[in-house]
Amino acid sequence: MFRPVRPATPPGVPTVRRFPVIRPRIGRWAEMDGSAQRGSELDWWHRFPALLQAELDAFKIYGAEAVVVSSTNGSLIVEVQWPTQAGPLGLRVGYCPTHPYGRPSVGTSDLTLSRHQDPFSGTLCLLTQEAGQWRPGEKAADLIAAQLPKAIEAARAHDEGRLNEAADLEEHAADPLTSYFDHLCDANSIALYDANLRAPSGRWGPATFTVRNRLAGGVEIVLRTLKPTQGLWLAAPFKPWEERTPIQTVAGRWVRMKPEATSDLARLAAQAEAIIAQDGVGRKSASRDSRSAQTGPELTVILFDDEVEYGREGLGCLFLYRSPQNQLALVSGRRIAPDLLARAPVSAGLQDKRVLLVGAGAVGSFVGLELVRAGLGRLDVVDGDTVEPGNSVRWALGREYWGRPKAHALADFAARHYPLSHVVAHFAKVGVAVNTVEHAIGLGIHPLEWLRERVREADLVVDATASDECQLFLEDFCRKQGKPYILGHATEGAAGGAVAQFTPDRPGCRVCLAEHWWDKTLPEPFVDPSGVLVPVGCNQPTFTGGAFDLQEVSMEMVRTALGVLVPSLYPRSRLGLAVVNLVEAGGGRVTPCWTTHDLTPHPRCWCNRQ
Repeated sequence: MFRPVRPATPPGVPTVRRFPVIRPRIGRWAEMDGSAQRGSELDWWHRFPALLQAELDAFKIYGAEAVVVSSTNGSLIVEVQWPTQAGPLGLRVGYCPTHPYGRPSVGTSDLTLSRHQDPFSGTLCLLTQEAGQWRPGEKAADLIAAQLPKAIEAARAHDEGRLNEAADLEEHAADPLTSYFDHLCDANSIALYDANLRAPSGRWGPATFTVRNRLAGGVEIVLRTLKPTQGLWLAAPFKPWEERTPIQTVAGRWVRMKPEATSDLARLAAQAEAIIAQDGVGRKSASRDSRSAQTGPELTVILFDDEVEYGREGLGCLFLYRSPQNQLALVSGRRIAPDLLARAPVSAGLQDKRVLLVGAGAVGSFVGLELVRAGLGRLDVVDGDTVEPGNSVRWALGREYWGRPKAHALADFAARHYPLSHVVAHFAKVGVAVNTVEHAIGLGIHPLEWLRERVREADLVVDATASDECQLFLEDFCRKQGKPYILGHATEGAAGGAVAQFTPDRPGCRVCLAEHWWDKTLPEPFVDPSGVLVPVGCNQPTFTGGAFDLQEVSMEMVRTALGVLVPSLYPRSRLGLAVVNLVEAGGGRVTPCWTTHDLTPHPRCWCNRQ
């Protein structure tokens, strides 16, 4: 957690190198007692006894006494009496099973710091978690000598308000109290709240939550409102997205208090109840005793000042959740910020975009999921097929969705996992003929009128049907509507793939592409003629190939789509055709390498004559 500037090397201490310089020698440390010697041949101190001796000798150089107290399950723990001006400081140094490549852990029960120390275990934060902070070959004693004084002084500077001095000593990273409670929290549940949450004055008040059961167990809690016990509070309810799955509204409480570092959740809940009991206002209606008849879950959110960014405090939240079965759990709170999609800057331009995806098979299903993962505002999925168990080797979702329409499966999954995107499913096929009057009347609407509305509403049409009939029609249909169109498909046996983009402002159409391929004036992806089979119980052939190859085509389609939707945020080549080969001439698999080509009008195509 501190700036990795090392002090001058003390006399007698060898220069710290980037990697360990001790040659591995299999052996055992003769001074270990019998129980310690009965270890694994994987233990680093057994394999490299000289490395352990060098660690212990380094403590002696600093005048510290070090004793090995445990060597269990790959973890070597050393108790150290470290000299300080105030006298010896007891430290626990735990060596990583991957030592010297993994960093050690240092803790103490003799010292309590307001920062950079786990209040539960006493573990000190001497390095940040980012890569490069720990240097293999560095001794634990050297790390302590360099970083422990900074930890003590930085914490003291914070306590005394000398923030500029603290900033010179430590990395500018937040040290939130909430993170130290994570090990107590229910691993299957989460609680979400507004990153800009403001609370009424006072010590407690009513709160409103929504609770949604998660498929894998646990719950998702969203803190919607906080209110004072008296008076008005005009803050709008927190509504980060439109809910498209069933949720339950729960009335609970908020309590303002600094949580004690205790693993006794009943004690934590009792402390919250005591604060409410001390305040007579509304006690009768809010106390747990008065709500004993409540059959649903009970929720209390604990509010306290917490460091949300380095040098800036906000509200920290811990959620006490009592289930209908009267089981008490602590649920970790996570802020939902307006910049929820900030990790992918391109997402900033996608929230108001709409895409029509036709075909949600082996290629299209991954296209759809990656678009909503990137933050697309709305996705309409048109597909008339269902998920078969055998699809799982190359379809985006698994067993939970077998037998369901592919479009509806994607919409359901997106609603549960990517709520910032709205996915609408359409169980339909483009270009299906009927041969009875009854079927024609039963359609209820002209299919092309319906499709025209979907195309007009979209900013982009993406075709993953791998059907020549559909591609030839859709490209022409979109061009007449003035809409950009992208197609993509893989070849038999997942031997290769192609992605093509067509925009109304550029010449060249799907017929031109077919003519170029016929004349071999543009490259076609490789095809494996043997990569076709008819699955048992199926009445039509399908190609072979797994998602690990087919996703190569899906991802290029997504990248091409982003280049069309938000060219300023994701600039891409506007060349019309991209081709990839996944096998070489001899049939062996190769590293994918895309080539791009200009798709020009073909002399035989009607669009060129026009």
